Amino acid sequence: MDFGFTAEQKALRETVRRYMNDKIAPIADDYDRRGFLTKQEALGFMQQLKPFGFVASEVPVELGGAGLDCMTSGILIEEIMRVYASLGNVFVIGNDNINLIARCDNAPLRDRILPGLVSGEKIICSAITEPDHGSDTAIETKAVLEGDYYRINGTKMWISNGSIADYVIVLAKTETAEGMIRILVEQDKSPFAANDIHKLGLRSSPVSELVFEDCMVPKDNLINSAGGRKDTLKDLGHARIMVALASVGIAQAALEAAIQYAKERIQFKRPIASFQLIQSMIAEMATDLDAARLLCYRVCDLYDKGIPCRKEGSMAKAYATEMGIRVTSKAIQVHGAYGLADEYKVERFFRDCRVLNIPDGTTQIQNLIIGRELLGMQAFV
Repeated sequence: MDFGFTAEQKALRETVRRYMNDKIAPIADDYDRRGFLTKQEALGFMQQLKPFGFVASEVPVELGGAGLDCMTSGILIEEIMRVYASLGNVFVIGNDNINLIARCDNAPLRDRILPGLVSGEKIICSAITEPDHGSDTAIETKAVLEGDYYRINGTKMWISNGSIADYVIVLAKTETAEGMIRILVEQDKSPFAANDIHKLGLRSSPVSELVFEDCMVPKDNLINSAGGRKDTLKDLGHARIMVALASVGIAQAALEAAIQYAKERIQFKRPIASFQLIQSMIAEMATDLDAARLLCYRVCDLYDKGIPCRKEGSMAKAYATEMGIRVTSKAIQVHGAYGLADEYKVERFFRDCRVLNIPDGTTQIQNLIIGRELLGMQAFV
């Protein structure tokens, strides 16, 4: 495995990092304190960052996307998460679902919906989790076929981009042999209620409860007519890679902040960077971060080669998200009491990282997946 970036990848990373530092970093704290991004703000950022490849990153060029591979897309996610994780989450969620539409076998639906997504004029998300169901996917949302429409009833929970989305890919169960289906719900044609949820971190990334009450959706909007659960679980593999890289990006910012503060903070007439215990914490942070980054790069490499990497993806997601919590916590410790003040970014970094070991399968779920892959035995009840 060679994780050396190409000249093009290096140039993209440096260009994006400069832009993030100059244009996004100065406004990130203010946006984060104000609360959820509005739809107009999110669309504005999408247009602003689209030239770098942030919108429809991995969708083929012939379909209007940026045509990047997983590794290059991961570079973009690292860089935006390093500066403004809430905004990065909007892109992570959007791109995973744009990828799904681009691969959709329903050509008429794809051809109608995809142009607005790849142009950055529309926002999409998926709705899987429910108030009483998460990783078990034993969902209760029902889709009943009535003529040319499905009548959808149910509630979805913790849906990123939910309140700003034009389109929602809903996982629902049917009472027929087809089992679970995935169907595209268009907010303007099949309205549903969205209630935002205030949370610990990623505070300006909208996360919502979605309520579908007799929501009539054309059957022509089916993403797939069977195997919805299986395909959903398969698609989570890519999402986990991006969440892992998100943690790496935030942890990188925390490490940089800790190093800078340690060099500037004077105690006992010396910079605290010269203290052995501070150096020990910084060394542990850097080593932990590099280990997580290499796990992520390995799974990106496997994904781009088309090699099955379920175990490796779960390893990267589990390790990187827990690493992010450890590294950002130590960054607060290096700052001392100042690390608890929102004047300094490290408290935001910690809050944002603390969110990421929950979605797309908790650390405990990832460990069960790893165990299943190694032992050949299913531990899920």
